[in-house]
Amino acid sequence: MKPSTKIILPSALALGFLLTACDNDKFAEELRVVKDNVSFALDIQPILSGQCAGCHNPANVNPDLRKGFAYSSLTEDEEGIIPGDSEGSELMEMLEWNSADGNNMPPATPISPLQIGLIKKWIDEGAQNN
Repeated sequence: MKPSTKIILPSALALGFLLTACDNDKFAEELRVVKDNVSFALDIQPILSGQCAGCHNPANVNPDLRKGFAYSSLTEDEEGIIPGDSEGSELMEMLEWNSADGNNMPPATPISPLQIGLIKKWIDEGAQNN
């Protein structure tokens, strides 16, 4: 091997590993553990406002998921959520794109696994308005 090859080849391999590791940074959000004591106001409402309320409002589609209306809309709808039971909650089926009737939400692009995890944890913790 030429002297320049001895330096370039290992450097290229190291750079390749580094770039591959950096590419995986986009998955860091999805790999985090979902925290305990999920807050509706701090954790759930921002997801609903950013991902859902554009369509789910009085002018378009029920339930109304705008700030100030989302909690009561979700908890008063017998098909929405079952506090303490995310697996039995229709909302989770829709968000995980497993809805029996094909009513998956949001319809264009699923929300992130971290956001789904927060909503699931919030429901399992009793779906409190905290």
